[in-house]
This record gives sequence, C-alpha cells and structure tokens, in this order.
Amino acid sequence: MVGYGRRGARAAGPLRRAPAAERGPGRHRQAARRRDGAVGRDGTRGRPAGDVRRPVRGLGAQRGGDLAHQQHRAVQRRRRGQRERRRPARPAGRAQALGRPRPDRRGRRADAAGRAARPDDDRARPDRSDRQDHRPGPRGHGRRVRRGHARGDGDGRGPAGRLPERVGAGRGIGADRADQVAAVMTRRPAFWLWAAVCLIGAWVAWRTMDAAVRAFPVGSIAGLVLLAPTVAAGVWLLRRLHPVRSRPAGYALIAAAWGGLAAFGLALPANAAFQAVLGKTTGPEFNSAWGASIAAPVDEEILKLLGVVTLALMAPSAIRGPLDGWGYGALCGLGFQASENFLYVLNTIVLTGATQDVNAALFSFGSRVVGGAWWSHWAMTAVGGAGLGCLLGRASRTSLAIAGGAFVLAMALHSWCNSPLLHGVLLLPVKGAPILLAAVVTYRFSRRRYLSHFRRTTRAETIRGVLLPGEGHVLAYRRWRRKEQWKVPAGEPRRLLARLRSTELDLIEDGLGGLERDPRSADRLRDEIGDLRRLLDASAGRPRAA
Repeated sequence: MVGYGRRGARAAGPLRRAPAAERGPGRHRQAARRRDGAVGRDGTRGRPAGDVRRPVRGLGAQRGGDLAHQQHRAVQRRRRGQRERRRPARPAGRAQALGRPRPDRRGRRADAAGRAARPDDDRARPDRSDRQDHRPGPRGHGRRVRRGHARGDGDGRGPAGRLPERVGAGRGIGADRADQVAAVMTRRPAFWLWAAVCLIGAWVAWRTMDAAVRAFPVGSIAGLVLLAPTVAAGVWLLRRLHPVRSRPAGYALIAAAWGGLAAFGLALPANAAFQAVLGKTTGPEFNSAWGASIAAPVDEEILKLLGVVTLALMAPSAIRGPLDGWGYGALCGLGFQASENFLYVLNTIVLTGATQDVNAALFSFGSRVVGGAWWSHWAMTAVGGAGLGCLLGRASRTSLAIAGGAFVLAMALHSWCNSPLLHGVLLLPVKGAPILLAAVVTYRFSRRRYLSHFRRTTRAETIRGVLLPGEGHVLAYRRWRRKEQWKVPAGEPRRLLARLRSTELDLIEDGLGGLERDPRSADRLRDEIGDLRRLLDASAGRPRAA
C-alpha cells in the first residue's frame, strides 16, 4: 500500500507546492499534527473524521483515485466479521499524511468499555469446545492442568504429553507409565526378536524333554511344584537388591524368560555339538571328564549375556550401568538355572530306575537348589552382566576392557564349577565359595558406583532448585517413601506423589548413560517434575520433606 517505506514515498508522485504566500516555516508540520475535524489556530478546519475516500490536501489530484481504490481492495480482503484495523501509516518523509485517517485515541477507553462482546455465531473466530476445560465449575477442570495444554506436545514426549488424565481408582500407581513403556517396546524389532528366540528355545527344550515328561508325569509335576516357588523367590530377591528402587517386574520377567527359554533351549544343541567336536579331537575319556567345563562356559555364558543385550535394545533405559547389568544378568542366569534344575530332576528319575519319582525329585531339589543355588548360574552371569552394563552405559576403551575382563572371569568361574576338581557333596561349599565371592564383590562395587552418582546428582539438582531440601534423603530409601505415602490423602494426591518420586528418580538415573541417550531428556524430566509438583500442591497433598 502507498505510504510504507521508500517505495511508497516514490509511488506517491510529485507533491503540488502551495503558493508562496501560503508557505511559511512549520506550516506543513502544523497541518500534519492537526486532528481529524479539529480547528487550527488560524481558524481553518481539518478534514472530516472518517473521510477515507477523499485525497489529502497537498497531494496531487491524480493520486486520489488510486489511493481510494487500494483502500477499498484492502477492505474486501478482510475476513467477514473482522473489525477494521485503523493503525496509522508509518511516516515516510513528506508522505507521512496520506489517505489513512488518524485513529481517534481520545475515546479509546470509553469505546473499549462500551464495546459489545463478540457474538457466539461469529464466523471469524469459531467456537472452541475445549475452552470449557479452562473454566471453573462442573464443566471445567478448575485449577488442574489440562492434558497437552502446558506445552502442546501431541507426541507424548514432552511433560504435558506424559501427564495423564485422571487416573482411575482401580488402576495402579504406575499403570499409565507401564502402558506407555509396553507400547514403545512392542514397536521395537528387538521385542519380536526376543519373542521369536524364546519360542524357538521353548520348542527345542520341549522336543528334548518331551519323552521323559510323558513317561514320568508324577515326578515332573513334583519337580515343577518344588522349583516354581524358588524361582519366584529368586526373582523377587534379585529385584529388591537394587539399593534405591526395585527393578521393573516386566523387565525382570523378560530377562528370566530369556534365560529359561531362549538361552536354555539353544544351549542344548550347542553343547552337544561342541562336545561332539571335543570327543573327536581329544578322545572320549577327556571329553567325559572335561567336556562340560570347556563347552558349557563358552556356549551358555554367551547365550545368557545376549539376553542382557536384547533387553537393552528393547528398553534402552533399563540398563544404564554395571548395577543394572549385574541385576538383569543374574535374572537371566536364574531362569537358565531353573530350567536346568528341571532337566536334572528328569535325569535323576532315570538314573534311579524310575521307581521313586517323588523321592528322586526331592533329592535333585536338595542337591541342586538347597546345596548349590548360592553359587550357580545367576552368580556367574551377574559378573559378566556387570561388565556388559558398564559398556552399555558409557562406551569407551576402559568400559570395553572391563566388559571383556568380566566376560572372561564369568567363563572361568563357570569352568571351575563344572570341572572335576573338588568333586563331592561335602566339598561343594568350598568349590562354590569363589563364585559367590566374585558375585558379591562385583555387586558391592556396582552399588557403590551407583550411590556415588545418586548423591552427587541429588545435591546438584537441589542447588538447581528442581529438588527440595531433604528430598534426596527421602528418595534414597524405600521405607521413607512408603511412610511419605501415608502422610498425603488417598486417591489422586497419593498417585501424584508416587509419580513425582518416580520422575525424580528417573532424572537422577538419566545421568548414568545408556543406549540412545537423549540430551534433552533431563530438561523434559525437570519440566515434568515442576508440573507434577504444581498439581500436587493444587490437590492439597503437598508432602513434607524429611
């Protein structure tokens, strides 16, 4: 439009000069400052207000028609029902007073106060049904944060996308987060790889033990009844060995299922093929004595540790350091140990002549579980898993060397356990003590590293203002978090408090590392902590920091 910038000044054309008698100093400035319809000092009257089609005095008469035409086109381009924007044009040299009328600022406040509200059927701004959520009362949410309103994150990755709507009374505290994690895991190829390998391993194991199970059903049922509670107790104990919070039950079951189905089923033909090669190269006598201590450590430890790698590919946040690798490696070894114990129950029934199936199952359970479960597969794979977790947490030359050393140590412990040295029931504790000692020492080092990072991060986040003073002590102990739950009202406040503590722990563990680490995840978690804290304060369930 004419009057904007240098181009508009040129488009205005040459200005008609007034006669010499009418020219004087400051005459054009007084005319420019004259208001619409006002009377000047000389008694002359300005142009009427709202006369937008009439050319301004001092301009060429030939520009009046073009200016009126352009203003008319501008009015047509506006949307139907939209108010006319009466912003004055920018001054551009001598063309500052063009065809636009000056706005009447004298009655702006009075006009704004008396202006009618926008009708409901205004087409320029259609009605928004979601605006009811902003209003108090039964149709609105009051002081609560509407889902997706804080940041508008529609992909569910931001803090607003992660905040759930009202959690039902019948759902658990972490049900929504578990549903989100499960949905993400099923979209990864590693999940379907895990499922396929577990099915293949289960099929191979069933083909191997099918005949014995059909022949000795009573002994098989007795073995299952004895082994099932021990497996459940082992999974619970290994989950609780985490110093701050228990490992997710879904991840623990995935690791145990890999060890009991995939690793065990694939290890049966692998060990048979390896020992067949050893028998042909070294002779049957050497193979019968040392074949298990050579073949089993290589095949079984590799297959069990692949479960830790698969879990890390399925859920990159599951393994962030050596402590996570130790725990999930132990769970993979526990699943493998349970399946192997059931196989030994069937072998014991066959060796005893199948006369006392229940007694054979009890004998195998006592020797394999009561006497040897403390230093079996779970301990060996825990050592190798700690080194692998160190590598998966932060890849470096040092972590690669640690992972390689831990894997070699795990195979050496496995070979020592299967060797014919110190053979006998009475010498079994002496033989298993080094394996248990290695697992305990590895756990202590991994735990110390985790707690050191935990204290350092809580101190930094408290200084930053994300955590309140005293919250680090509450987060470090399960019993304090349980006591804190009883200090807030049941229902929504208690669920919000649990979500807040879980998100704070996620923020602390985010600095440990892991596969596919997002550098922006810490900022998103801090935003989510702030949103949850405001929701908790609004629900009158604010906890007191210890």
